[in-house]
Amino acid sequence: MKKGFLSPEFQNHLWMVISSGAFVLVTTLMTLIATRLINLETAGVVAYAIALSNLLVTLIVFNANYYQIIDTREEFSFREYLGFRTITAALTSLGLLLFLLVTGHDRTSFAIIVLCFFIYLVDAYGNVFMCDFQQKGMVRFGARTRAFASFAAVAAFSLIMFIRQDVISSLALAGVAISIVWIVWVWVKREHFGAIRVKIDMSAIKSLIVKVFPIFVPFIANVYLINAPKYYLEAFVSNESVAVYAILVLPGAMFLLLVHTLLFGAALPITSEMFASGDFGRFLKRIHMQMLFIAAMAVPFLAAVYFLAPWFLSLLYGIDIYPYRELILLISTGSVFVTAAPVVGMALTIMRRQKVYMYSLTIPGAVFGAVVFLLVRQYGMDLAVYSNLIIFAPLTVIVYTVFRIIFLRETKIKDNT
Repeated sequence: MKKGFLSPEFQNHLWMVISSGAFVLVTTLMTLIATRLINLETAGVVAYAIALSNLLVTLIVFNANYYQIIDTREEFSFREYLGFRTITAALTSLGLLLFLLVTGHDRTSFAIIVLCFFIYLVDAYGNVFMCDFQQKGMVRFGARTRAFASFAAVAAFSLIMFIRQDVISSLALAGVAISIVWIVWVWVKREHFGAIRVKIDMSAIKSLIVKVFPIFVPFIANVYLINAPKYYLEAFVSNESVAVYAILVLPGAMFLLLVHTLLFGAALPITSEMFASGDFGRFLKRIHMQMLFIAAMAVPFLAAVYFLAPWFLSLLYGIDIYPYRELILLISTGSVFVTAAPVVGMALTIMRRQKVYMYSLTIPGAVFGAVVFLLVRQYGMDLAVYSNLIIFAPLTVIVYTVFRIIFLRETKIKDNT
């Protein structure tokens, strides 16, 4: 028992869960503390800034992180991944500034969005270093640092908010705190990475873009569709409605985080190696077990949402959530499908059928997303809560059907060769 708890595999899983949860804690507390210490409108701006940062950090990462994790044969070097991340970070940061100038946000909103984005930017850059350890089966070393960096950011943000009740200076100090932890860790681990220099090899970058673009497109579509109700509510209703929706979606976000950390963390290279080694039977069984795991986890999760979430969220945020009990259940039920679809998509990615996943998710996703846009614009919060079900329930069925067809065809071809 003791050996199992101390084993590298268990430590990898444990620290992936802790680190992912710790970073989500940072963004959750931002909305929570702003709601309690300032007002719901400011909390809505923070929630919108977080949703926008989620979308932008997807552009920065460009899904090269997943390819880096499963690149166990090291097709691309660490320096090439670092150079690629540097370029995407610079271009995305410039794009955000242009977006904010064009859309004409006031100074407070401008500052909140930029500072939230900076926290996500630092985490995204640290992700390159963490993925290098993850690729080599030692993710616990990078995951610990991400957890400590997140806790430092939480402590800094909370301290200034309780002293000054000023969200801008709190976000600024949180950004400084998370940066210091990552910089110190990279310096301490410099022997592992070697000479840390950014390598801008345009040939390698173009090749990497070709590899990851079919993964990136469905992933950014996924992120947009998950956060779409917040964008639409901010545009057509009010900042307060964004804050309320962010509160109601919190249980589903926690479910997504927990399951994806377990399935996409330390377990992902193992799943990838099964297919690469030709063990197709175990690979298919593993994907099915992951889907069954999500379904099994959904039962106690939804029960807890219905009976406990209104009480807990009311206590946490200091507002009455009980009138939203059915709405929380609807959003959370949809979150189960939000969790399941990417699992099948990652299986297609491991099979190097990224383009198939891209088309099977983005084309129907665009249709379902447009439906949600029209519904939220017309009916506001009343229909926003159905968005996950409207979009991701049919998407999960479509992507899984495509996966089964491709898997049977691919494995048959490989068996005959």
